[in-house]
Amino acid sequence: MLNLKLGVKSDPVSYRYSYPWLFKLMAQEGVTHLQLGTFVELYHLPDESFTTLRKQAADHGITIDSLFTAHRELGGFFQTDPTWAQVARKNYERLIEVGALIGAKAVGTNPGAVMRDRMDTKAQGLRCYIDHMKELMGFAHQRGIDWLTIEPMSCLAEPPTIPDEIRTMGDELTAYHRDNPKTTSAIGYCADISHGYLDANGKLGFDHIALFEAALPYMYEVHLKNTDAKYHSTFGFQTADLDRGVVDLAQFSQLLHQQADQLPVDELICYLEIGGPKLGRDYSDVQLEAQLRDSLQYIKQHFLETPAETTSNAPAASAVASITTTSNTANLTLPDGFEVGPSMMCVDQLNFGAELKRVEALGVGYLHLDIMDGHFVPNLHMGMGVIQALRSQTQLPLDVHLMVTNPDLYIDMMQGWGIDRVTVHVETCTHLDGTLGRIRDMGAKAGVAINPATPLEVLDYLYERIDYVMLMTVNPGFAGQKLTPASLRKIADCRQRLDAAGRADAPIQVDGNVSFENIPNMVAAGADSLVAGTSSVFHKSDTWPANLARMTQAASEGFARRAPRTPASS
Repeated sequence: MLNLKLGVKSDPVSYRYSYPWLFKLMAQEGVTHLQLGTFVELYHLPDESFTTLRKQAADHGITIDSLFTAHRELGGFFQTDPTWAQVARKNYERLIEVGALIGAKAVGTNPGAVMRDRMDTKAQGLRCYIDHMKELMGFAHQRGIDWLTIEPMSCLAEPPTIPDEIRTMGDELTAYHRDNPKTTSAIGYCADISHGYLDANGKLGFDHIALFEAALPYMYEVHLKNTDAKYHSTFGFQTADLDRGVVDLAQFSQLLHQQADQLPVDELICYLEIGGPKLGRDYSDVQLEAQLRDSLQYIKQHFLETPAETTSNAPAASAVASITTTSNTANLTLPDGFEVGPSMMCVDQLNFGAELKRVEALGVGYLHLDIMDGHFVPNLHMGMGVIQALRSQTQLPLDVHLMVTNPDLYIDMMQGWGIDRVTVHVETCTHLDGTLGRIRDMGAKAGVAINPATPLEVLDYLYERIDYVMLMTVNPGFAGQKLTPASLRKIADCRQRLDAAGRADAPIQVDGNVSFENIPNMVAAGADSLVAGTSSVFHKSDTWPANLARMTQAASEGFARRAPRTPASS
């Protein structure tokens, strides 16, 4: 079954906006795949530049899946002067090395151009190009690149163009890989839905659909953009573009699904590839953001969300239900019900929407939301308006932690907001039983939070009212505090109390200094749910996905040490 994914090619930000600017925009739009376009400096920058770029992308939840030329800078194989081919070969090898540094699975180019006044050298240029490509397939394989990709173009001077050329080149190179599967990377096409062929008289030879269909048996990735009837100009999918454009996205989506059996892959990443407005003008550069957002939203609606579509671009509830469902968990198996919930007070509050998309991309179990009033704890943080707005922006469960002196007031405010869990502190509730009843009446799960110095005896007459227990392992109010001395003993004692009271089903949530070092001991003592903050998932030492994988490893170590549970006597 074909799975279409949406990505962005980075060309329009080159020399205009920073990559983090683009990453942030992509995260806000829920688009997590990037094809990095080339630029002049790419072939000369040190390796560290690309490892830094890879980390910046990962920090925003973006993967750089592909590296592809933005110009025609590797076309020296079609020049009659052999020194041009030598330069092209050297630069192509560096392109592959850069692809490995950024973690790309595919590296690609358009082959290059025959000079118009020397079209008789085309066959010689093609042979030079193909021979070099076979050697580069081996070079790429040695450096861990899965695919080398080629873009069919729109004129006979830039082969492959017409269907016969597309098939001839595709057949020879794919056959070479088939004969040498253990020493070469695969070859595929990066097909462009806006490429069609008109001859020198402007007569249509093959439209964009015919050329796209010819590339199907070799297709690994796709460029998405719009074009006019002469394939002269390319642009995006804003309202003004649709009147002059000839590309029907729904038609291409249907074509791909109907002919999916021809494709060499089951997942196809399709990258929005537009140049953006006129470069270097104060009145035009500012238009790029709207062009990207409008085009991405149009593509989602008309290319991804067609009747033929069988998968959703948005995270489904089952895909984010717990930490065990994400690939960031290093393939470890953790017990059902174990969860990680990032504390949203730790994200960049000035870019909350983008940060939310990054957190969702991790595949975590829930969002932990701290409400403070400046009285019960000496801090103020997230406003109630943000909590109310979140429900329409995410499918993740909302876990609200009320660190306030009058929790009933806030619970009443949240009626009808779709909150999944509410935790109140035993230290603040005048009539705790009634407060827990209010929470359940609003359709949420009810939890009690217990500060480090509060004894566990407060639970004795609450077992019938609670769905879970939150143990504060720091004094509440601020991130980055040290674990209080008795915390691990208290987790173990709480687990014993719950089991003895017949509430083995009630999980223990731990909040406070949930660090890589403390997680194994917390889990071994009985923690089932971890509120993750600056000492774990948001730790500055690595990317968020890497930090989550490290948390999972630490939790696995804790489960290996956890003592067998003894159920209560009947």
